[in-house]
Amino acid sequence: MDPISPDAVPGATPTPEPAADIHDAPADAPARMRHARPRLTDPVLAALFQHPRDLASLERMVLAWAVHARGPAFDRVRWLVWSPLRARLAGRLWWKAADPADDPTDALLCAQRLDSEGPDPERTRSVRACVVAPEHLAGAADTAWRTSSIAVDSHARAGDLGLGPASAFGAAALTLGGRRIGLLIGEWDEPGDAAEREGALAQLRDLATAALDAQAARDEARRRHRHAAALGEFARASVSPLNLAEILDLACRLAVTATGARGGALWLVDGSEAPELRTTHGPVGSRERLGRQLGPLAAAAIERGRPLVLDRVTDEPCLDPDVAAQVQSLVVHPLSAYGRGAGALGVYDRCVGHPAESEAFDRADVEFLATLADLVALADDQGRRCEALRVAEHRARELQHEITRTERLAALGEMAARVAHEVRNPLASIGAFARRVHKGLGAEDPGREYLEIVIREAERLERMVGEQLQYATLQRPRLKLESMNGVVQEALQAAGERMVRRRVRLLKKLTPDLPPLLLDAERIRRVMGNIIDNALESVAPGGRVRVETRRSGSYVMVDVASDAQRRPGDLMEQLFVPFALSRQGGPGVGLAVAQQVLKQHGGEMRVRSEGEWSTIFSFTLPIPENQDRRHQGQERRLSRGDRRERFPAG
Repeated sequence: MDPISPDAVPGATPTPEPAADIHDAPADAPARMRHARPRLTDPVLAALFQHPRDLASLERMVLAWAVHARGPAFDRVRWLVWSPLRARLAGRLWWKAADPADDPTDALLCAQRLDSEGPDPERTRSVRACVVAPEHLAGAADTAWRTSSIAVDSHARAGDLGLGPASAFGAAALTLGGRRIGLLIGEWDEPGDAAEREGALAQLRDLATAALDAQAARDEARRRHRHAAALGEFARASVSPLNLAEILDLACRLAVTATGARGGALWLVDGSEAPELRTTHGPVGSRERLGRQLGPLAAAAIERGRPLVLDRVTDEPCLDPDVAAQVQSLVVHPLSAYGRGAGALGVYDRCVGHPAESEAFDRADVEFLATLADLVALADDQGRRCEALRVAEHRARELQHEITRTERLAALGEMAARVAHEVRNPLASIGAFARRVHKGLGAEDPGREYLEIVIREAERLERMVGEQLQYATLQRPRLKLESMNGVVQEALQAAGERMVRRRVRLLKKLTPDLPPLLLDAERIRRVMGNIIDNALESVAPGGRVRVETRRSGSYVMVDVASDAQRRPGDLMEQLFVPFALSRQGGPGVGLAVAQQVLKQHGGEMRVRSEGEWSTIFSFTLPIPENQDRRHQGQERRLSRGDRRERFPAG
């Protein structure tokens, strides 16, 4: 950056040519000559306009110039900052004159590198303990503050600040963007030319005002850069593999860091429900609590459809006073995409690095939050659509699998019906002749035992053929009000002898208050029998079987669990496939028939593995669909009228 000339400084007062340079003056020159103002050099302007890191470092450089021999040459200077929140001037810094021979540029850069308490921390702390109301100013301080200009007078007072004794006082009100931000009060111990001092003080004020405006422009540019960088980062994240929860966390963090807020929160709504807190950012101990307590403001912003900007949260009636006392300023912006309110994004308590800065969120912050809120709403909408697409794709795969399975079962059913018709008559002949021969044999005949095996196996084959025909030609159920616990008890009694023979331990838990269901008791009993048979086939001797009934919402649920040892690679879904070769007991149709019966009753069957139970069969029957349908519609008397009423007595 090229050096800045005094003429290039906005609003700067042209500096008259000095009579002599201080470096050329002899040591015994009079005081007026030593305080004569030389022409400002380009390095001094460059230091004021290029080197400040922030507003705090710039104010230290201004004070260093105020006490330098080439500036107003104050012996001591105090800097008071205007606090908009307290409506008071608060003490900020105390500075003293240095060696007059010091190079002005080095003095300014040295002040810029000092810590925040200046050259005398103890004096600075005493100044910071003072708070002055504007009506307690007097003399040069009062004139400069009222006129937003400069003043040189023989006296000055600023509350309890403790000015003087001094021969003269000078004061300058500094502005930033046309707004007064502070008051500089200096003291001269030696007498001097009042006009000369006024000119130097006016030059200081003009230079300081221009430097402050330049610093504010740099800060605004940096803030706009942070806003743009945050929006770019979120835009990249919204098309990345991050899930929706991670994107929402990122949005809340970017909103807080880009606006310089103490904390923030993000709420989402689902349908007509109240906004739900999804993520927060800020102080660990209070961010979740504040996020929940600020929920009413989020609901108000969503309902209004426009941002809610509060400089004083205590004035908001919808917040609890205890909650409002914890927050100074706040912005809540609704999230809206395609006309649908999706939630709200809010930040609170803008953190400032200097007392002169406003703690309220300005228009630039609100515009940034508006853009970020739109991006968040689009990301949320995209996430919902992707989730709906994922569910639809999963459902499509399930339907395709069900179609394939149904086609396979249809083919198997057709084959089962054909085979059953072909095999039924030979099996009946084999069983009939075997029983006839068995009756003719004596009790001691050795062939009698073999014929009993033939008869038993023939009967087993007949049962299998009957199951095949039942699966192929399944009729509609005959419904009647029945107790589900009673049906389960009957099925367990039928399997009791087999359980005792295999030494299987039965764990039974039947809920007593189950409502009666409208069902085909015989078919549901067969369903229970098929499930229990499957469990007994797989469980080892001495194992356990658990049977439980319970109500779950509008369903009655029955669980049959066994602790059999499952072999790796077994597919549970194959249990419902007729004639599946993976069953240990050989092919069968029992579970497939059971599943079809349950579907006719409006229920369904599932199988899973959980903890110590290797196989758990669960089937449900819906209660609303099992109401007594015999009384649906109007009664005949109501529809046709009571004949007795057509012929009243007397």
